[in-house]
Amino acid sequence: MAIAELTARGHEVWMGCPDAAHATQFIADPSRLWHGGPSGMFDKAGKARLETFCREHGIDAVIPVSQKAYYPAGQVARRMGIACVLRLGIVRLPWRPVVDWYGYGVYPHSIIVNTHRIKQILSFAPFVHSQRIHVIYNGIVRKPADPVARVPGKFVITTVGTLSWRKGQQHLLKAVALLPDDVRGSVFVKLIGDGPARQKLEDLCDRLGLRGQVEFTGHVSNPVDHVAPSDLFVLLSSQEGISNALLEAMDAGVPAYATLVGGHSEFIADGANAFAAQSRNPRAVSADLACIINHGNLREIALRGQVSVRQRFSMQAMGDRLEQVIGDAISQARK
Repeated sequence: MAIAELTARGHEVWMGCPDAAHATQFIADPSRLWHGGPSGMFDKAGKARLETFCREHGIDAVIPVSQKAYYPAGQVARRMGIACVLRLGIVRLPWRPVVDWYGYGVYPHSIIVNTHRIKQILSFAPFVHSQRIHVIYNGIVRKPADPVARVPGKFVITTVGTLSWRKGQQHLLKAVALLPDDVRGSVFVKLIGDGPARQKLEDLCDRLGLRGQVEFTGHVSNPVDHVAPSDLFVLLSSQEGISNALLEAMDAGVPAYATLVGGHSEFIADGANAFAAQSRNPRAVSADLACIINHGNLREIALRGQVSVRQRFSMQAMGDRLEQVIGDAISQARK
């Protein structure tokens, strides 16, 4: 989203990504991909390649988004006299001696986070300068949806994300299996995405007797095609910053039920514009789902959720703040 918005504003943006197979999901122009950066803090050849790349292309700022890249990218930026701006997407408290002292506290001119909760936790580190931490909420990219056909006669629940224990799809499946028989039979679940836990989740469906009520879509180019016509979006993650999938679902006018991890509590008002999962325990989730399925006013809650995210998570506001923070960092580096 940041790349798309900054590019649209006329800035020249490159993406350094070691994973050539998935990099095109994050940048529209493959010619702006580069795969030669450092793999870690001891990768001298990778740091040399990064420095050469920056000189050849007149790079003004590097923005590492992976923890393992903070130190080497910051080291290269400091040596070259260009700006280094960290980007954190999840709650993480630095703890490694020396490495994090320099990676978070010495090298970066600014740190961008997408929730106030991340800023609060990061500020606990004594070597991180809180005045350098800037909260910039993600903007929502509205992709034209081509809604898939609804599953007739079913209450359709969708969830989007890497199939992994952290995302909590296993808790959703167990919760559905615990619903009263008359409610359970009316539910159909779509797990949108792929990942390392897929086989285990498929096996879990078999053990729970849910095989005919669960669809594994695999990776899809536009998840909103499946989410928009659904009755409820569910996200039971144990760790997030702010989930883009959750924002996109609410923006599409779908009622949402999510754990209050990361910055979700900064925009979810339980029972007003969405539903909050206070626990990932399957019995608690099942009880919540039963109430939501029988709720008489899901449409109104979905509309309030849509208004909430459109007011707070705009591409315009995100782009303005990115230009300001990165521009200030570049000015500092040139002094």
